[in-house]
Amino acid sequence: LLSNPMSGLHPFPATSQHLKQISTCKRQRLKQRRVTFIGAPFCEGQNLDGADLGPCSIREAGLQRAAELLGWDWTDEGDIDFATHFHTLGLASKSDLNSHHHNVQVYRSWLQSGMRENFSTWVRRQKGSEAGPLRRTETHADVENCGTNEASPKEGKVKVVNARLIGCGVKLIHDSVTRALSSGSFVLTVGGDHSIASGTISALHMRYPDLGVIWVDAHADANTPCTSPSMHYHGMPAAHLLGWFESSLEGFEWMNAGCLDESRLAYIGLRDIDREEARMLKESNVHAYTMRDVDKHGIAKVIEMAMQAIDPNCNRPLHLSLDIDAVDPHFAPGTGTCSRGGLTYREIHYVCEELAITERLVSMDLVEVNPALDPPPVESKMHGDDPNIATSSPTVQLAVELALSALGKTIL
Repeated sequence: LLSNPMSGLHPFPATSQHLKQISTCKRQRLKQRRVTFIGAPFCEGQNLDGADLGPCSIREAGLQRAAELLGWDWTDEGDIDFATHFHTLGLASKSDLNSHHHNVQVYRSWLQSGMRENFSTWVRRQKGSEAGPLRRTETHADVENCGTNEASPKEGKVKVVNARLIGCGVKLIHDSVTRALSSGSFVLTVGGDHSIASGTISALHMRYPDLGVIWVDAHADANTPCTSPSMHYHGMPAAHLLGWFESSLEGFEWMNAGCLDESRLAYIGLRDIDREEARMLKESNVHAYTMRDVDKHGIAKVIEMAMQAIDPNCNRPLHLSLDIDAVDPHFAPGTGTCSRGGLTYREIHYVCEELAITERLVSMDLVEVNPALDPPPVESKMHGDDPNIATSSPTVQLAVELALSALGKTIL
């Protein structure tokens, strides 16, 4: 629907000289076999709590130990402290901001309880009426609320829910990724919602100007403030990076909007796209592979086409921005915007494995893992489950497995 799936394919097999060039390019990307883990518990780009526990849940599931067994050194930068920063800038009181963030200690208590019920159910049973609703109905009072999707006549700036606060938060992510990249390590940024991609990819582009991006998602996240039905920023970061916004956005003055060239972005797994998003994608040079393309060609051909489209000479550094809702809810129910008919368990692993094989994958976003929406863990592990991954709810376990596949874990 949104692309010519055969575009970008090489008409002839790669020659031995071409393969030698690819092999040479592989060795030029990461300076060391080290992962820098950045926790970005940021869910201000939408109105659903729980995704802020993504970094904590993945740590507690044992990703570090499992990655070290693959031969990676590990640096954990901890979680970015958004609340303190916002409070310092006068954007929100720390207590107000934290009122909709589940406490990490509470999550650990749930783990210790035996996880016999869903996390949010357990929290409500423990706290009773003190437990707030999972979905927020109001934005921060001291941040301009969105009443229209038209540009402000006075400021010439479009309105997005919590724009100023989000811009300041995403800049913290940008700065953290920039620092991590200076060491030449693989940067794994765990959200949080997909708003974080504006920070990670803008930082990566400064380090790797020829960056190619594989964006795996049920949604394109390519609305603009003038097309978005919800005005929530988590549905806009791709459009912002591509330079599609009609005017500047308050809070993002620091960002080089448009840093990502359309031809260097490939989507995989799209299946829930707004009408105006679809129009803009079809009129652009973005490579969009929907679930229909996966149905028609198979995931092996789709990832091959996507990589060749954004990196025809097989020499660019690659970034994977993976929204867990790209996976079918049967395998990944713990996410905020489930959509039927997604990638299977093996299809999403195959995408990560193929990117790892290139040895040009330099970074990864892992977003929208929401432990508050995840069912409790299955009672018994299956043969083949990684014994180094702690018992976890199903979506958290899958997220850890996918990070390991992106880091080079293979079946054999």
